[in-house]
Amino acid sequence: MNVRYDIQYHAMEQERKLVEDREENFRGTACVSLRRLVFKPEYSRGVDRKNIERLKRIFAKQGCLRLSPPNHVPAIIIEQDLNVALQHSGKTLKDLLHSAQDAPPKLTLPPKYMLECLHGQHRILAALEILTPKDEWWTVDLYLSTMGPEAQAALGEDYSNSLEFADGEIYGKIRDYQRRDKPFAERRWRAYLSKSKQTGLGQLLKRGRYKDAFDALLVVRGLWLGPGFSLGNMQELLAMRFDEEILHYLDHIFQMWSFILGGDMDLMSKTDRFTVEALQLRAPQASEDDFSYLKSLFDSGKVFPRIREEEKRRSIWNNIATVAYLIPSLYTLFEDLKLLSPCVKIVKALIDPPFKGSLHEMMKQQFSGTNQTPGEIVTQDTETMFSTRAGSVTDQFEFGYRQLYLFALRHFARMIGECAKKEKDRPKPMIEEPDPVTWHRFALLADRLGFDSEIIRKLITDDPFRAEVRNFVLKHNPPERYDVDPELFEKCVEHLARVRTEVVEKPRQYITPPSVVDGPGESLPRRCGRFFQTAYEYERNYLYLDVLYDGTNARGKGITSIFVRRSIYFAFFGKRLPNATDQAPRGRPPQTPEGIMTRSSPHNAVSGSAPTQGLADERSAQRGAPRDRPTPPPPSSRDRIALVATSQTSEMVCIHLSRIVHIRKLRLT
Repeated sequence: MNVRYDIQYHAMEQERKLVEDREENFRGTACVSLRRLVFKPEYSRGVDRKNIERLKRIFAKQGCLRLSPPNHVPAIIIEQDLNVALQHSGKTLKDLLHSAQDAPPKLTLPPKYMLECLHGQHRILAALEILTPKDEWWTVDLYLSTMGPEAQAALGEDYSNSLEFADGEIYGKIRDYQRRDKPFAERRWRAYLSKSKQTGLGQLLKRGRYKDAFDALLVVRGLWLGPGFSLGNMQELLAMRFDEEILHYLDHIFQMWSFILGGDMDLMSKTDRFTVEALQLRAPQASEDDFSYLKSLFDSGKVFPRIREEEKRRSIWNNIATVAYLIPSLYTLFEDLKLLSPCVKIVKALIDPPFKGSLHEMMKQQFSGTNQTPGEIVTQDTETMFSTRAGSVTDQFEFGYRQLYLFALRHFARMIGECAKKEKDRPKPMIEEPDPVTWHRFALLADRLGFDSEIIRKLITDDPFRAEVRNFVLKHNPPERYDVDPELFEKCVEHLARVRTEVVEKPRQYITPPSVVDGPGESLPRRCGRFFQTAYEYERNYLYLDVLYDGTNARGKGITSIFVRRSIYFAFFGKRLPNATDQAPRGRPPQTPEGIMTRSSPHNAVSGSAPTQGLADERSAQRGAPRDRPTPPPPSSRDRIALVATSQTSEMVCIHLSRIVHIRKLRLT
């Protein structure tokens, strides 16, 4: 055992020294003439004519792909010669180090100067035979000649076996070299990024809270090795201004993986990509299928393969088995933002300009406390019914703010021209025009919950019902074909509008949608990202606070879409209850991960009380409705039930349509 440890220790030390030598001597990337490149014989294989012909055929079909980092050629240059070449080219060292992957600068070498390369001989020879003289150049990574021979040899091997790096790997390397004050090494890794990704990185590094939250996750190495983290989408993420909620999700990721690994930083650093991808989106406490799947992987040693101590593995499995909600990752964060992106746009539309700060901060400024009773918060039970419970002024804002998102989640398809994802066995859902009646009701809800702005008042004052009736009557009785008595017309509009406004929601029996089912339930692709069509049609009847807080610890074979939405809601907004202790400060992980059971063994009992069930229980007591009524099975990817679609409002009048579209274009993008 000690012999193995010594071998591995010395191998790691040797590798570390080689990497440091290479990174310290990196001096940037440039385009260099093919005819100025030669290959050091000690690092070059003999010329293989068949390989050259093979590469020529590839180049003829797809062109020479010279910009991708794995296709770069590493070269050695004396520092004095580099300075002469920079002066000769009118460039600076900064130009080489800051070059984007898709736009490296051209470096003109002094007459008769040849650049020694460590790898890529056959591709250069093939390019010389197929490219025109004006296009004879290649992308070269430059290293100083002071780099040791072992590092040069290792560098040539790295390039010959190079793969594309994930954005997460690049970010981790850049942050590591920034902390160690290694600017040349940092610039080498920046060179792997396109211009848009470099812009995204730059914006992220300027946002201190985001940078700290992402950095806190770097210790969980497996989170960064796959496609989850995306610098290409970073500008869009930051532009949402959904700051507090995204930061909470990032904290939630840290909490969960810290809990699973007992807070041991060394164990967290030993996570791998396969383990993260195997665990993410699983709910082992709730789903027997997930429990069995993960148990088989764990027992076979396929997950956490670098952690071999039996006692530690036993502790890790016990922690995994108690996770009561979907296990998050960076991949699930970026996917789940797609679900809430329409809601963010809708809520943002209520805010009067100018826009400063996060959406949470801006909405707090719009909270006036109107229509609120001291010591109580208002909660929406159905589209037209409300109830109250004890709560502070902070609770009034926080839970009012969350309920606006839930309204947007239920109705986004009729508010901003987006729709749910298509089901395989159903026609593609149609994108609807923004509905002024839905916007009117949204503004009324915001007013009822204590929010006030010029836009909210405008949406309330406008009469969408009258405009809707007028548009309907005119469409079916066009003036160019019919003579309509103006006075009778106005009376008709007035009467129908009055009837329309006085429509009362049908009383309905309160039922609790199940979180688990006896069948397979929701498949992994349906556990994150945008709504699927069937799930949306079902869930929009239930997405209220009392339903989300009404989750029990029941287990089943699979989980439902309601379980999925509850997990996503808690990941972004937390499980805070009115009058509850404040959460940990933003940017720091709270002490207890969201969705962790406090029971010692979740598989000893079929059900139990959820730690945050109080909100829903109080609703039940106020209604006097039983909580144990039989409930219909929710739709899943395999077993669907027939659903009655909600009625659609008739066509909008032009003036109201233009107003809402104007809001959508100027305020929601």
